[in-house]
Amino acid sequence: MAASNNPSEIIAKAQALIDQAQQSVASSEQFFRDQGLNPEKVRTVLEGQMTARHHEEANAAFKADMDAVEQETREEQARASFNAAPTGTAPRRPRPMV
Repeated sequence: MAASNNPSEIIAKAQALIDQAQQSVASSEQFFRDQGLNPEKVRTVLEGQMTARHHEEANAAFKADMDAVEQETREEQARASFNAAPTGTAPRRPRPMV
């Protein structure tokens, strides 16, 4: 993520990704319905076929993604703290020029 992204751009990108994920889920459920299958039953059967190794791999991939997001967030906060103007004192009054 570039330092030039403002919060509204980040939120818009996140919302676009959420919409894309929801569309993918809806299209897969529609595919199952078109095949004459109940999407909930298919999901239950597929979850039952997953082995412990599959669960571990999925959890590891999820954890790696979350760690990357947290690291990126910390980096962005550090960049923002360096760019922020100090707010502890009032600005100096201009000196009158003679």
